[in-house]
Amino acid sequence: MSLPMKMCLGCAGAAGVSGAGYLGYKLLPQKETFKSKYSLAVDGFLSNRTIIDKKLGILKEADSNPKNEDLKIAKQKKKDSRDEEARTAFEKGCKAIHEEPTDSQYLDDFKKYCSFNNGDKIVSGKSLVSEKANFDNHWNSFNGKTLDGLQKGFVEIHKSKKDAADDSWKEKMLGECKRLSDEIFEGEIPNFNDYCTKDGR
Repeated sequence: MSLPMKMCLGCAGAAGVSGAGYLGYKLLPQKETFKSKYSLAVDGFLSNRTIIDKKLGILKEADSNPKNEDLKIAKQKKKDSRDEEARTAFEKGCKAIHEEPTDSQYLDDFKKYCSFNNGDKIVSGKSLVSEKANFDNHWNSFNGKTLDGLQKGFVEIHKSKKDAADDSWKEKMLGECKRLSDEIFEGEIPNFNDYCTKDGR
């Protein structure tokens, strides 16, 4: 076999290996990101100035402990009342976190600061229940619900309820509503809107 022919076969072999490597890379499962898994919690988040300011207020609190470096910067800028710089760093950090895989170290950052939660999605004119008295008008509706018509957390409360809206029931309802309000938004939860919101602020 002539030298040019051998060289040609070598080129073809190299190209084949390269092509196989590329194909193998393409076939590797791509890790799911926060943005792809929780698309409803991310959609419109970075353009919502009201929510960003709300999350910055949470980030500013002394017990907040973000892992993302830009969120750490945003926290300090907010504490120093350098609001625009805080927003810029915050948006940069959240944008990066949105592209991180869901099994990364940034789940808490995403949940607490960089996504809509159920509480953020309460409709205008209503707010989250804040005290046991807010449940006085919900007893009849809740008591009449079947278990298959309730979200998981409310099922357990329904099973343990007594014959009236006592303090124990109200306390459990308040706790479940608070828990749900902090969960990442993945779509409307009917029971949350039915029992965990009140008119006005």
